[in-house]
Amino acid sequence: MKMLLPHVLIMDPRSPHHGQTVDILLDDEAIAAIGPDLDGQGAEIIEGARGRLVSPGWVDGRARCGEPGREERESYLSLAKAAAHGGFTHIAVMPSTAPARDSRPHIESLQQSTSGYPVEFLGIGSVSKKLQGEQLSEIMDMLEGGAVAFSDDLNSIRHPHLLQLALQYSADLPTHIQSFAFEKDLCPTGQAHEGAVALSQGLSPIPSLAESLRIQRDLMIQAYAGGHLHIAGLSTTEGVEAVRAAKARGQQITADVAIANLVGSERDIIGFDSTYKLLPPLRSTEDREALWEGFLDGTIDMVVSDHQPMDSEAKNCEWGLAEFGAATIEQAFGWYRQVNPSHKALERWVEAVAHHARTLYNLGECEIKVGMPADLTLFALDGSSEGQFTKGVNVPQWLQNGRAVGTIFGSQITGL
Repeated sequence: MKMLLPHVLIMDPRSPHHGQTVDILLDDEAIAAIGPDLDGQGAEIIEGARGRLVSPGWVDGRARCGEPGREERESYLSLAKAAAHGGFTHIAVMPSTAPARDSRPHIESLQQSTSGYPVEFLGIGSVSKKLQGEQLSEIMDMLEGGAVAFSDDLNSIRHPHLLQLALQYSADLPTHIQSFAFEKDLCPTGQAHEGAVALSQGLSPIPSLAESLRIQRDLMIQAYAGGHLHIAGLSTTEGVEAVRAAKARGQQITADVAIANLVGSERDIIGFDSTYKLLPPLRSTEDREALWEGFLDGTIDMVVSDHQPMDSEAKNCEWGLAEFGAATIEQAFGWYRQVNPSHKALERWVEAVAHHARTLYNLGECEIKVGMPADLTLFALDGSSEGQFTKGVNVPQWLQNGRAVGTIFGSQITGL
């Protein structure tokens, strides 16, 4: 099947056609030709692409799905639709399901259940069995079954020896270990960022120390054990500085930031709207500025949706009883553009979600050039994402200034 994308602007810093407005001809699920005024004879003309920007398909480095166990929050199908609506062609899904994704059959079941979707699900396996932080999961077995990485998600990795074993075991494997940057034992009842807003609202604090303490511990363990450590969920100035210093020392680490922490701040929780009760919490504007600086200078490798859909029972209640998390996968790009509409930030977005995420999960190269797979995201630099496919009731209402228009993944087209 041939498809022609007419008059599109290529936004891909790694492409030889970066910044050019051209036609793209797709044939047999690959890019067959790129150039002005291509002959579209015999091809389906995708008019919805005309005048849009195009980049390699976006990869969401961290999202969650209710299925299995909590399908009322999100099913595989609703997540796939929401991800495609947000411009993503791949989603790395966390293992915090019921049961936990801690074995090869669970990884293979995810792949079988989502085959044929217009979005590829990337299974992240648990570091510990049942996410309990006691026994190491069968990392090699899950890796051979298709797992792309290992994490205990928001459970973090409480025991230092478990993280050491995981890093040592995985050091010679094509994978990495993710650790959530949060020391829960420091603030077991924490509800919001430690600052003036939490104080004024009488909420138990989550100090920046809870992040920097865990990061420093994990960096020391990685320096001793080796392996690739990915620090998930940076939210503080101190966290950015710690990662920057570790990279300068030559440690094999990467890091990400959730879109909410690049967009929101502690002021969003005024009024006790539990939609904005997040982990890591929304922090100060100074922290947000440090995160942007770290992201734009490459200290932070990726921006992720950190999608955590919830049902009404989990969120439509008083703040102290509400669960942490927000449904974010559909509006992430628009929020990002609203806060920073610069050309540098746009190129950095593409580098992060189209290239760095692929590198982290060993997905191979995907640049916009002849011969590469038909794995593309088309988007606009204005407007807002319309409609909602996620089942999550907890979608923040930040302003948007851009939207995904559609995706092409192999022979599947969404939104165009």
